[in-house]
Amino acid sequence: MSEFLLEILAEEIPAGVIGTARKDLLQGVAKGLAAERINGTFFTYSTSRRLVLVAKDLPEMQDDAVLDVVGPPLSAALDKEGNWTKAAEGFARSQGVDLGTLTVTTTPKGKYVVARKTIEGRPTTDILADILPPVIEKMTFPRMMRWGDGRYNWVRPVHSIVALFDGLVVPLTVFGVESSRTTMGHRTLSKARLIITGVEDYFAKLRLHHVEPDFIERRRVLQEKAESLAGEAGGVPAHAGGLVETWADLVEIPGLVCGSFDPAFLALPEEVLVTSMREHQKVLPVRSAEGTMAPFFLAVSDHTTDPKGLIVQGNEWVLEARFADAKFFFEEDLRKPLEDRLEFLSHLQFQEKLGDYRAKTERLENLSDILASQLGKEDQAVWALRAARLLKTDLVTSMVREFTDLQGVMGGIYARYQGETDEVWQAIYDQYLPASAEDGLPRGDVGAITALADRIDTLTGLFGLGLVPTGSKDPYALRRAGLGVVRILLEKGWRLDLRRACEAAFALHGSLPREAEEALSELYDFLIERLRFLLDKRGFKYDEIQAVLTTDCGDVTDALDRVTAVAAIRSQEDFVPLSLAFKRIQNILVQAGGEIPEEPVPGLMSEDAERQLASDFFQAKFMLDMLNEKRKYQEALRIMASLGPSLDRFFKEVMVMVDDEAVRNNRLSLLRAMRDNFSRVARFNEIQA
Repeated sequence: MSEFLLEILAEEIPAGVIGTARKDLLQGVAKGLAAERINGTFFTYSTSRRLVLVAKDLPEMQDDAVLDVVGPPLSAALDKEGNWTKAAEGFARSQGVDLGTLTVTTTPKGKYVVARKTIEGRPTTDILADILPPVIEKMTFPRMMRWGDGRYNWVRPVHSIVALFDGLVVPLTVFGVESSRTTMGHRTLSKARLIITGVEDYFAKLRLHHVEPDFIERRRVLQEKAESLAGEAGGVPAHAGGLVETWADLVEIPGLVCGSFDPAFLALPEEVLVTSMREHQKVLPVRSAEGTMAPFFLAVSDHTTDPKGLIVQGNEWVLEARFADAKFFFEEDLRKPLEDRLEFLSHLQFQEKLGDYRAKTERLENLSDILASQLGKEDQAVWALRAARLLKTDLVTSMVREFTDLQGVMGGIYARYQGETDEVWQAIYDQYLPASAEDGLPRGDVGAITALADRIDTLTGLFGLGLVPTGSKDPYALRRAGLGVVRILLEKGWRLDLRRACEAAFALHGSLPREAEEALSELYDFLIERLRFLLDKRGFKYDEIQAVLTTDCGDVTDALDRVTAVAAIRSQEDFVPLSLAFKRIQNILVQAGGEIPEEPVPGLMSEDAERQLASDFFQAKFMLDMLNEKRKYQEALRIMASLGPSLDRFFKEVMVMVDDEAVRNNRLSLLRAMRDNFSRVARFNEIQA
């Protein structure tokens, strides 16, 4: 078995796309080879300038293929005497086979002549030369670059291609660059041209010339250096949150330096300092042993040393300039109360057809008041109204215009500085939580109410415009907004009629192009799908979820309680017969169709089994009503399961679909009453027994 090495050497590739590019390259090459009946073991590596693929256990030759080619119908290939015709001779000649080797096959269209031919395998090097250029040239990135005369379009200009199969060059051309066995070491630490003879030789020479091609190794070294340098400064590195991975993709050799800044800047809010360092400068803050911010930072370097301190000095200059800007913005913003910024929201558009942020603020105030009432949180309404009024005002501050990642956060900070209550400033600060399925929730009830109002306002408005997510496209992040709504309700344990809440929000928009009934029905289904996703993440089985979500689930917290009850009781011995009986009831009612009386009449019941079932059910119904009202669903399910023997006897002894229409409808009415009562918890026909 053979090995193959591919290296694409280019200008510096943006760190954010390298991981995806590695996966795309591996999948493209592996899929292309598999289509040619060649399999192997594939590995990818990368640096800020290189994408590398190594394949091991490749065959030298492609396997031969046996191909059956269908030719003319047998009626045209044989004459009346059973001899081959001119048509058969021409077919055999065109396929390069002897006439005597033709066979006959039967197809849906009749009998046809078949030529079996063997296609000899090609050298793997020839196949690699065919598939690699299109795989590489068709790779896509969020931002592409053209170079030369404009013909070539890739993430960055390509300088060289190394393609070696068992040490021999695979001749191919990518973006006008011919493959070879030559690459370069580190751009500044080693300008030598490296002649590569194979995979091991490639890795050894790169490392000798100051290039570490293994992303995992660079990340490990950077993490160790971060802990060491921060310790020398008397602290610890702040939580990295993916920054070390970004560092590893920014360099070819893992270097790190520790710099400092004027301690006076520590007077700025920590959120401002951290955002400026991590998001804008890609440097990591250092914290003291007590967890407070220290006047030090860690910065990645594509060098192993910094003997003259120029790398540290450059990072310090840029960072202090950013801090100085942030200090100016912060002090200027504090001069104007958030209340005075409301008027400027009318100049900031929320959405073309939904108006500006001043109009959105008015809707949020009204909706927060409505939600507080619907949730039984009237005592929080005054704070929810105040928070909703100031919720979006930081969008017109200088700090948020410069540091857009801090929207919401800066509003909360300014509100705290300006004397707003804890309920209000925390609600503003936390308004975008949860931003994912893993994020925490807003602090306190006021924050949760305004976060719900913000998301429901956005969802109803955009669904009212018909701007519904399709496929992978979700430009307004509505899936995230819907997930946030459901998560807040579930984790707060709040009972809210989603339909009623969305109807109120829809009405606050005034005139929208879509009819309310159509838009809200689609939005309800959309939110239920978010609920399905969260229930699945909690480990419930598909049929347990389906049994509940096919009922009315406008109250998502109630739906969670019901799924929990179904999951808890389904393993009990008497639950399976109940599930099967429910399916039988459902099938009978579907087949019956037509009008069924609302209530069964005892006087029309003639069979003992029929009367027994009706008696047991109506006795149980009182308890079911009480237990369902108190949301004691497990107990309700046990009572339902206790009806199993009566149901079983009924189906054994009673014919439902009798000729007597009155008797038939009376029995159907009893079964429907049972189904509708049971369906208040779940539709058991969805349970896979």
